[in-house]
Formats: sequence, C-alpha cells, structure tokens
Amino acid sequence: MSKPAPYDFQIEPNVDAQFPSEKGRYHLYVTYACPFACRALAARNLKGLQYIVGLSVALPVPHKTKPNDPADTHMGWVFVDPEATPTITGIDGKSYSTEGCIPDTVNHVATVRELYEKVDPAPRPFSVPVLWDTKKETIVSEQSAGILRTLDSGFRDVVQSEVQLYPEELQTEIDAANDSVVADVTTRLLKKLMARTPEEAQAAMVFAFAAIEKLDEMLANTRYLVGQTVTEADVRMFHSLIRLDVSQQKHDEKHLTDYANVVGYLRDLYQIGLNSSVNWDHVKLGVESKCPVVIANGPFVDYTTAHKRG
Repeated sequence: MSKPAPYDFQIEPNVDAQFPSEKGRYHLYVTYACPFACRALAARNLKGLQYIVGLSVALPVPHKTKPNDPADTHMGWVFVDPEATPTITGIDGKSYSTEGCIPDTVNHVATVRELYEKVDPAPRPFSVPVLWDTKKETIVSEQSAGILRTLDSGFRDVVQSEVQLYPEELQTEIDAANDSVVADVTTRLLKKLMARTPEEAQAAMVFAFAAIEKLDEMLANTRYLVGQTVTEADVRMFHSLIRLDVSQQKHDEKHLTDYANVVGYLRDLYQIGLNSSVNWDHVKLGVESKCPVVIANGPFVDYTTAHKRG
C-alpha cells in the first residue's frame, strides 16, 4: 500500500489562490513537546498573527487515540480543556496536568488523528504541526518547514511586520545554515531522544557538544546565524538547543552554560519573542516521554538574564 502524499500547500496573499490569506480562516495545531511544531508556533507569534491564525495545543504526552477500542493501540496527540479536565491519566498510570493546553475550538475533535481522518481515512502518521483551513475544512500543511515559511510570507497583506524569517536576499545562506549547523545540532538531539540506554544518551551528547563548540565559535562573531536579524535558521536552532538544555543532568561533564556565546544567543532569542513558543513543563514532559532513560533536570540556562548581545 502506497503512503499518502503529505499535505504541503501554501497560503498566499492573493484572493485567487487555492489558500488565500484571510483573518480568522486558518488554525494551527501544535504541542509544546515537539520542536518542529514549536518552530511553526514561533513563526506565528513573531509575525504577530496571534489574532489572525487560531491555536490549539495538545497534551505533551501521547495518549491512546481510540481509548474505547482495545484492538487499536495507536498513541498520539490529544486535546483537552484544562478548565474542564485539570488532569488526565496516561496509559502509564501517571496523572498529567493539562495546564497550558488549548482545546480544539474549531473542529471540536479530541485527537490530532481525528483531524486527519476527517479529511482522509487512509492510514498515515498523525503528526503536528497541522495548519487547518476552516472554510474548506481541510489540511493546508503538515510540514513544519512549509508552515513556518507560509506563516512568514502568506499574510503580508493582512498584518504588517518588520520580521522576515526567510527574506529573499538571504535564502541561500539560510538554507546553508539549516543544512549544516542547525542540522548538526538537531540530529544529535534526536539521537539522544531515541536512546534506549543512559549510555546511548550520553554518547549522543558527546557528539552534540562537538557541534555546540563550533556554534559557540561562530556566535563569537555574529549575533544571529544569518544576517543582522532573526531568521528561520535561528528559530530552528533555538528549539533544538533548549531541548538539549532541558535533557541534561546535573552530573554531565559539559553543559550549555559552559558556552557563553550560545547562552547569550539563547537569551537574546528567548527575550525577543521566542519565549511565547515555550512551555517548560511541557518540554520536560515531552523529553521524558520520548526518551524514558533521560531525566530532564534542565533547563540550566537562565533565559531571563540580560543577554548583552547586539
């Protein structure tokens, strides 16, 4: 059976477009536990689209998406209303706070899986982020990179913003940064989160810090990865680095706090608006759920101290 093609369409500032920009028409589904979903959320917030594009936030720990069907073992992202359901019990028997979650006020579904099946019942991964068109009742995109870019460029006729995350004149350099230093750090984060033993997790961190040392040297000479302002390369890097910070243990030989330029860079990004795409409790739960052999002792960086950059 062939795998369904991914949803990967763009919103355009053109009334004749398949998905034209329009206030209140689109809705973003994320979880703070996922770095890729948080990249999309960061773009929405940095571009000032909070009142243009709606938002739902799933629990940071996957739950059964068909809890009443013993034969269906799928685990995925679920939505709850914190006011109605302040805690929820996972399949592991633990109780999880729902604070910080936002229910689905558009389709009123309980799971991300239901969103996908509302459009097409064919089996497929049920991932976030999801960008939803409320008029056509379909998925615009499930690709984090595509959503990040369409939120950056698709609403320029609706909201004026000085933020340009993927400016045309820097696209070649941004692509190069994404494929090199950003990919190096992100790949090592994912290897740690897929570790099956503490030893594997520690080995992944050794390789991670090799990349972080190079990053620290780079940031000694530049405020951001590309150009003079924040770009999508910084958004991507930020959400990988903070998860490495969270996933560290006190006894680790090296810490992000050992790298002054990286610390200042993270503080800078956090304080100019990326903090709105972070929920530390959800990030910690996401790390520990993804990799049970890791105890998330972080973050160790103080993100609110003055960054003294620029």
